[in-house]
Amino acid sequence: MKIENEITVLVTSSFKKLHQDLIKSGFVVKDKYIANDIYMINKDIDLSNLSTLDILKKCAIVREITGIKKVLLYKYKEYDDKGNILVNGKIECPIIDISKAINFMEAINYQKLIEIHDKCTEYANSEIELIVQEVNNKYIFFEAEDELRYTKKKFRSTDEIIETINKYKLPYKKDNYFVKKAEIILNEKLKRN
Repeated sequence: MKIENEITVLVTSSFKKLHQDLIKSGFVVKDKYIANDIYMINKDIDLSNLSTLDILKKCAIVREITGIKKVLLYKYKEYDDKGNILVNGKIECPIIDISKAINFMEAINYQKLIEIHDKCTEYANSEIELIVQEVNNKYIFFEAEDELRYTKKKFRSTDEIIETINKYKLPYKKDNYFVKKAEIILNEKLKRN
């Protein structure tokens, strides 16, 4: 399992405004792609007795990054009592066909729980890289990871990532650097606050 450090924040402006702010701050667009995640869970799990985060821990994800890769994915996360991510890991198994992967999961008693569709735009400068995610045509987030693809730089901690991002005065909620988009989408589906 690959362990990573990353942060995710909720953007408080339109994509257009965020894009303009990033360009003014010296960022350039490096890549654009679509990511589709289908969260699947065993049908025998009683969702009513679990917190949203505990439900998500039990999910397998069928992921397609259009034109790039298709995988079965499991995300492992440990949280502190405030919901901050302490450990963030994932393991992937490459697949060839999304429909067949879903059929396989259904054959072993899994069902679709939620779907997340991300329109992703990667931005980079010499200091940091951000992945802006337009999620389900409703939310905008951006994510920053510890390993940078374009500059080969590596951050030592999430605190170092946060410190770097805060230099740019971008429009996002600064009260939570560990926003969990799957939690938001699942809470909407389950009608939880």
